[in-house]
Parts: sequence; C-alpha cells; structure tokens
Amino acid sequence: MTSVSFNSTAASALSLLTGSSRALEATQTRVASGKRVEEASDNAAYWSIATTMSADAMSLSSAEDATGLSAAITDTAALGMEAATSIVAEIQSKLILAQAVGTNRSAVNAEITQLKEQLGTIAQSSSFNGQNWLNLDAGQQPKVQSMVASVTSNGDGDVSVNVIDFDTAKSTLISGQDAQDGLLTQSYSGTTKSGVAYDYHLLDANSSVPVAATSKEISVSDATTSAEFDGMISAMNSMMTNMIDASANLGATRSRIASSTEFLQDLQDITEIGIGRLVDADMEEESAKLSAQKVQQQLQTIGLNIANNSMGASLKLFA
Repeated sequence: MTSVSFNSTAASALSLLTGSSRALEATQTRVASGKRVEEASDNAAYWSIATTMSADAMSLSSAEDATGLSAAITDTAALGMEAATSIVAEIQSKLILAQAVGTNRSAVNAEITQLKEQLGTIAQSSSFNGQNWLNLDAGQQPKVQSMVASVTSNGDGDVSVNVIDFDTAKSTLISGQDAQDGLLTQSYSGTTKSGVAYDYHLLDANSSVPVAATSKEISVSDATTSAEFDGMISAMNSMMTNMIDASANLGATRSRIASSTEFLQDLQDITEIGIGRLVDADMEEESAKLSAQKVQQQLQTIGLNIANNSMGASLKLFA
C-alpha cells in the first residue's frame, strides 16, 4: 500500500519564503535603479505624470541651449557695437582737432582713414556661428531675428515656443547692398546752426545701392572750410546718437535673454525635483528595508529547513 504525506508546516514556510523573495527582489530593483515608479505597472498615474514632465524637461533643456546660442550672438554684436562707437567718437575728436591752428590735416586725415578701416574690420569680425548683425554683404537686407526665449505646454500637451525678436536694421553698421541700411554707410543731411546745409556719410562700402550723389564722404584736407567741418561734426553727432540707440537695444535684448536663461535653469531644476518626488525611491528607507528583508529571508529559509528535517525524522520512525 502507498501512503502520501503532506507537510503543511513546510508548505506554509515555503509560501512565506516565496513572498519574501519577491519582496526582496522588488526592493533590490528599487535600490539599483533609484526609482520606486519605473514603469506604468508600478503606478500608472505617477508614471504618466512623470513621463509628461520628463518630456517637458527635455524641451526646457533644448530651449536653454538655444538661449545660450542667442546670448553668444547678441554678446558678439554688442561687443562690436561698443568698439565701433568708441572709434566713431575718436574720429569725431579728430575732426575737432583738425580745426586747430597749425594742425597737419594730411596726418589727421590719414589717422581717420585708418580708423575707418578699423571700423570695417570690426563690423566684419562681429560674427558668431555665421550670424553677423553689424555687417551685411551684397544681396542681404536687415531682418528680424527670432531667438528662443522659453517653451510652454498646455493641458492638451501642445508645445509652443516663445521668442525674443531683434531687428538687425537697428544694429547694421555697414551694408554692401543698400548704403542707407548701414549706420556708417548711410548719408546724414541737415542744416548746421549757421544755416549751412550738409550731406555726409562716413564709409563708402561700394554698396550695390549707393548713397545720393550729393553725399560726401567724411574726410579732411587743407581746403576743408569751417562750414564743412560743422557739417561733418553734425553728421557724426547724428551717427553717434543712432549707434548709442543701437547699443541700448542690444543691451536690452541681452538682458532679456539672460533673464530667460536664468528662468529656464530654475524651471528645469524645479521640474526635475517634481519628477523625483513622484518616482524616486527613498534610498535610506529602501536600504533599511533591504537589510531587514535579507534577514527575514534567511530566517524563513532556516524555518523551511527545520520543517523539512522534522518530517524526515518522523518518517524514520516508521522505516
């Protein structure tokens, strides 16, 4: 006759050990990944929110990179405008010096010519990543540059990009297309305080569309009259005013970009913290739980062994 004996104690111990092993495995996974919600099955609501916020965080990171590029372009233009303004002020001072008695006007004009060449070099060199807001080549015209400021998303998940616009017509110094588009190549006309009409430009860039034939390039010679000096200085004053306004516009744009960059960094940090609160595991708590579960598993393994051994000892009595 065959007899089947069922050890209920061992079965109960095995069931407990199996549950403890699964709990230990889950805890080990959380400790290894640092996440308490790693997939939708862990917590569908938290996983959905965290996934959406992670996408937003990536958009914010891209926007931050874009504002960094915009800041570099704007900083380059502002630096070039600052240097050009200083040189224009120096040219203006040379015009005043040339009126002094006994001044070598040929030498002064040579200095002015060198300063003009330097202005051209500055305008052409103020380029970053192929973007130059101070110099236009033939065939180019000023245009509005749109720079990424931030990104937003609504409840439906639609993402929109917010931009900062800057019109390069405000900052163009030299234009190889239309001379009137450049602050240094356009003509400045008016009437001096003494009632003498003037029409002058500082640089001749051989523009495709030149200034009017009545406009004269600013230069000095022994034949330059006091009225002509007054006209050139008046033209330089108007030019300086426009360049100072351009510097102010560039400065305001730089400030807006800097504020946007700082805000994006803070918003990205807050978003990461928010995601962490939803899905990150408490490592101290999980480490303590892991140690306790390991001890629990060891004790239950010992208990299972005792239950199995006791059954074996009982069977020996009937052997």
